Amino acid sequence: MYPKIVMEHFLHPKNVGKIENPTSTGSFTSISGGKAVFYLNIENSIAKDVKYQVAGCPFAIAVCSIISEYALGKSISELKEISKHFLSAYFDFTDEQEECINLALLAFLESIKDF
Repeated sequence: MYPKIVMEHFLHPKNVGKIENPTSTGSFTSISGGKAVFYLNIENSIAKDVKYQVAGCPFAIAVCSIISEYALGKSISELKEISKHFLSAYFDFTDEQEECINLALLAFLESIKDF
């Protein structure tokens, strides 16, 4: 059984897509073959647009959606605070779900590493 917020974001994901000429991109591929790519437009150290593409389980899709919603309008310093601990405020997850969560999280963190 998936947590309610995971089901909501899995069934109705937010900010899916690709930004043409993004300020930054980041991607990650899991050992099981899932892949996530984040596209960001950053202006004056603020995330003005965030989109992603993901091929993964419901947790990976939901985490991409949750991160993308949170990130809009946030500063680079706020974005760098996003972590597994940050995600645990939204839902509980087990060790078995960690690969799915890392897929989304590590792709996002890759997208902001140069800031």
